[in-house]
Order: sequence, then structure tokens, then C-alpha cells
Amino acid sequence: MRNWFIITLLLFIACAAAYPLKMITALDINVTLFSEKMRSPFLTDFFLFISDIGSIKFYLPISAAIAVFFILKRKVLDALLLLAILFSVRLLNYQLKEIFSRERPHFNAVYEASHYSFPSGHSMNSAAIYSFICYILITRFIHKKYQKQAMLLSTIILIALIGISRIYLGVHYLTDVIAGFSAGIAWFIIVATIFDKMGKKFDKNRSI
Repeated sequence: MRNWFIITLLLFIACAAAYPLKMITALDINVTLFSEKMRSPFLTDFFLFISDIGSIKFYLPISAAIAVFFILKRKVLDALLLLAILFSVRLLNYQLKEIFSRERPHFNAVYEASHYSFPSGHSMNSAAIYSFICYILITRFIHKKYQKQAMLLSTIILIALIGISRIYLGVHYLTDVIAGFSAGIAWFIIVATIFDKMGKKFDKNRSI
């Protein structure tokens, strides 16, 4: 996971350094304007729903339900770290938004979003939380290879769609979403690494 952490961290840094540049700003604007041209009633309803899946009103009850499931399965560490990543990634995203203070796109957004734009909170939070849920499920509960692959692919598609929805709805730029993905995955890797080390230590102590 170390290589992926370095890659995602560098990608975030690249987005943070590049988005003020005229060429990248022009790209961001063109992508936003293109997404506006693609709008239709069906797509707007679809992406509003997908965007909601990346919001706290969806991932909080989902995470709570899964945490309860973990506890019932006597996987208390899994439950605690799931809740820890949920609240910590939100706090980290808030702090990053305050640091960069990038204004949201001033175009024809489907709805008005609050707070700053960089990095995308929906993208960052969903990348961290849903990746961690997927990681726990495929390492602890799902054993068949095709089921693991299906779970992983479904998670990747869901996270990608959440990011796309934020651009489509006109509330984030492309670089906001890419930065959100990279920061979220980087944070997931940190928590997953802590989980692995704590799990191994717990198993070692239990075997003594």
C-alpha cells in the first residue's frame, strides 16, 4: 500500500499546485461547461441520487449499520476504525477546504452548495469511507474470489460516479474531485495500515 499512498499524495499535491494555473483553470471551466450541456431530467435525477450516496445522510447510517454488524460478529476493532475514519476524514476535508479556500464554480449549478470547493468533500469522504468498508468486507467476510472482485469493482464504480456527479451538478471542478479522490484514498491507506498493525498485534497477544 505504500506505493499507492505515495502516488495519491503526489496526485493531491499536483492538483493543489496546478489548479490556480491558467491552463488548468481553463480545463476545469471547460469540463464544467461541457457537463452542463450534457444535462437532462433523467441524468440530473440520477446524479442527484448518486451525490446523496456520497453525503453524510447516506454514509452515516450505512456506516452505523455496518459497525453494528461488525460488533455482532465480534469485530469491535473493525467497527471502531470505521467510525474513526468516518469522522476523521470529514474533519480533514474541512481543514483542507479552509486552507485552500477555493470558491465553487460560478456557473449554472443544479443547486447551491456551501463551504469551499477544494478538495471535493463528497469525493474525499466516499473514497475513504466506502474503500474502508470494501477493504474490511473482502479481507474479513468475503472469501470467494469472484465475490471479492465484484465488491471491489462495485465500490470503484460507486466512488467514481459520486465524483462525476459533483462535476455534473456544477458544484465542483474536475481538479476538486481528483484531489478529493486522492486525499480520500491516501487517508484510507493510513487507517487500513493502522488496522493491519493493530489486528496483527491483537492476534499475537491473543495467541500468547
